[in-house]
Amino acid sequence: MAGRDDKVAKALQALGRVIKTIYIFRYICDPQLRRQVHLQLNRGESRHSLARLIFFDNRGVFKTSDYEEIMNKASCLSLVSNNVLVWNTHHMQHIVNRMRNEGHEVDDAVLAKVSPLSVKNILVHGTYSFEEVD
Repeated sequence: MAGRDDKVAKALQALGRVIKTIYIFRYICDPQLRRQVHLQLNRGESRHSLARLIFFDNRGVFKTSDYEEIMNKASCLSLVSNNVLVWNTHHMQHIVNRMRNEGHEVDDAVLAKVSPLSVKNILVHGTYSFEEVD
């Protein structure tokens, strides 16, 4: 039975290599695919930049080996960074609605390229109020 499993595993590895090779060739030959990949990489890096900004304690380094404490901090970091995204998205929509109500044209194609991952408006060491703002 082990011999058969080894053959299946080797076949799956070979298939994986073929798929990866086809993807690499597509990436090399297709400028649109390269743009999409780079866009996603930039978004991922923006997300990491946001997390680094928020996780300023101990310069973003976990100083413990306690798995539960690391997971707790990572979960809190995820919660806070997601709140920043929701907050930015909400305010971006508010600004777009106000601009359109004032008669300004806002191109949806341009708006689709605007990211809610901006961190310039975040005061990490600031004082916060969570009252509803209109």
